[in-house]
Amino acid sequence: MRKVILLSTVVLVVLGLAMASSTAAFEIITAEDIKQNTVTTDMFIKLADNFIVLYDASGSMADEFKDGIKKLDAQLRILQQQNIILPELGYNAGLYKFTPFKTHYEMQTYDRMAFQRAIDTLPNTKTAGSFVGQPTPLAEGIAKLDPILAKLTGKTAIFIFTDGTYTYNRVTKQRPLDAAKALAAKHDVCFYLISSATTPKAEKYLEDMAALNECSRVIPFEALYHNPVWTVGALFLVKSTVSVETVTEKRVMGAKVRDINFAWDQKAIKPGDHENLKQVAEFLDRNPKSYVVLAGFTDSTGDPEYNLYLSRKRAESAKNYILEKSRIDPDRVVLQWYGAKNFIADNDTEEGRFKNRRVEIAIGFQRD
Repeated sequence: MRKVILLSTVVLVVLGLAMASSTAAFEIITAEDIKQNTVTTDMFIKLADNFIVLYDASGSMADEFKDGIKKLDAQLRILQQQNIILPELGYNAGLYKFTPFKTHYEMQTYDRMAFQRAIDTLPNTKTAGSFVGQPTPLAEGIAKLDPILAKLTGKTAIFIFTDGTYTYNRVTKQRPLDAAKALAAKHDVCFYLISSATTPKAEKYLEDMAALNECSRVIPFEALYHNPVWTVGALFLVKSTVSVETVTEKRVMGAKVRDINFAWDQKAIKPGDHENLKQVAEFLDRNPKSYVVLAGFTDSTGDPEYNLYLSRKRAESAKNYILEKSRIDPDRVVLQWYGAKNFIADNDTEEGRFKNRRVEIAIGFQRD
């Protein structure tokens, strides 16, 4: 019997990711019939102070999601999965239904068990009654967050379940984009739009909302249902060291991939990193249950908002190259971007700044 040490960063160990090694550009990790005797040391880096969830129980959530499961029940499963993996780091949390607006978890210190009990009070297809045709007052729901946010300090992540459609209020004449823009102008917020949109118009509307600031983004509903890692970058980063005992019969568990680095203020992939990303693409092609997380970073030079933008563009450049060299579903490439967070080297030296201008690459396997 021997031990294999897997080093991982920007990753949840419970999801089975393996991260980059500085010794090799790309190295497939194999295991010899893994026994789950693991010793894990985690360090969590908190990225937000508060989070709010807006739950959708409108008529469109009665549509079938897949395999006989309605969207409403799939939404509940997503919340349950997220609650399981979220570390208790002193967040303030709130859970609200916006169809119509109702408080299920008053804004307070996050407690996993109490939050789960609040999730259990949300309507599902058995308890929602006749919710088919229920309107979608999304703008009003977003606007009602204003007095809640006014009492908070620090950064707030707002998770909104939506298909990109809404009921227009002819009295207030306010649309969801207007309400979100007002919140973004007054408060330190990031919108995470968990999208079940089915039309180009609805998809475009959500993209417009996500464009309100650099930290906001659209998260595909189905991708999040299968892979909770899609929201990891909203609230925290994880650095982990895992020791795994192994015996006989090798099988592939993942891959270690070296970071790729960038010239100052650049997002283009350097020719020296092409082979590295090509090997990632080939690995994903050969292993249909695998996925990759690309996390973009910058050095500390420049405006924080611009650095968020630049770190996103760097991660997108790596994603585009991988998709060009593979035939995989784009949802298997998860993007995260953090700007000038989580330095790995000294920003007072050119060498250190170069190391910090990076995309970290994590490959793992999706659960069934």
